[in-house]
Amino acid sequence: MSGLDHLFPQLFPNKGGIPCPFTLRVNGSVRQIGDGDPAFELYVRNGSGEKALRTLNELAIAEAYVRGDLDIEGDIVRAMWFRGLLSDDNLWIKAWRRLQPLLLGRTRLNPAWIAKHYDSGNIQLYALDRDWRAYTPGIYETGAETLEESTLAKYRFALDSMRVKEGERVLEVGCGWGGFTHFCSDHGLTVIGLTLSRDQFGYTGQLIRDRGLSAEVLYQDFFTFRPDRKFDAVSMMGVIEDLSDYPWVMRRLKELLKPGGRVYLDFAAGKVPFGTSSFITKYVWPGTFRMVYMPELMAAADEARVHVIGAWDDRRNYHLWAKNGHQRWVENRDEIVRRSSLETWRLFKLLFAGTAGVMNDPAHDVTAYRLVLELPG
Repeated sequence: MSGLDHLFPQLFPNKGGIPCPFTLRVNGSVRQIGDGDPAFELYVRNGSGEKALRTLNELAIAEAYVRGDLDIEGDIVRAMWFRGLLSDDNLWIKAWRRLQPLLLGRTRLNPAWIAKHYDSGNIQLYALDRDWRAYTPGIYETGAETLEESTLAKYRFALDSMRVKEGERVLEVGCGWGGFTHFCSDHGLTVIGLTLSRDQFGYTGQLIRDRGLSAEVLYQDFFTFRPDRKFDAVSMMGVIEDLSDYPWVMRRLKELLKPGGRVYLDFAAGKVPFGTSSFITKYVWPGTFRMVYMPELMAAADEARVHVIGAWDDRRNYHLWAKNGHQRWVENRDEIVRRSSLETWRLFKLLFAGTAGVMNDPAHDVTAYRLVLELPG
């Protein structure tokens, strides 16, 4: 098994303690790791893949996968459970994501940070529900719901939570491809959507014009947005990870909301303040993006006297949404590669599988929530 023979006693000193059994294939040789039916097969395609695997470094292994030097067949979601056995000691990437906004200014950097992931020719749509194009988890009651059904359930929950009436105004921060904007307009609300993605701005603007929605989309930073009047409610679906200065967020919400107004949020959360992997920072969401650290968020809400009305565990929903999105992404492989590249397809495949994996990993280092806030009135 070439230079990998020494690796496995180091990585798996107790084979019974590995997340799940799997099969390793290198240079025509086959080795099963762990007891029981293998959940997946790991293929080492060449010397570069072997070199990456021997580093036990998450970033190096992820890059090798995106290049095609490593491959995974079978249950790739469970394969993501092995992340906890890998290192992520890429100190420069971690240091620069903290220093860059301090040196250059967050609002100056935000457009390029958002464009890194979201200005991808709208390629993400191939993984999303076809009715609303939601890039955030829906709500699954039985687990058998389609992406479309789960998104509709989440939109209804969000609208009910915000307690808005026909004719009132909603601000949607990070409006994506206009799904919730469309939904709110259909329910008699006037919506202002904010985005820093040129692709989403163009797509949602066209949707508003084509459907005659009572809505407007602005290419605008949340932190610098200055409307002429306040809103009755604010939606922040899957966006506070990018707005990770929680005291600043709470101050902005108090400026934007009418007294008694409510905020709906959903987001991924982590057990440490800055746990974002180097792979995510380098290739997906750069800069200050991080999973929400709940103690900090709750402290910021308390300091600003913004009330927490309700919180719901969204971890299972997040897992199912990402798993179903991964399946849809795989089904659309040929069209995605035609429109972008094989590396783009593999990168997003790893992103969806990784998200589904961390959201049902027994280590439980990552979770997700829905949250409703209210400005005292």
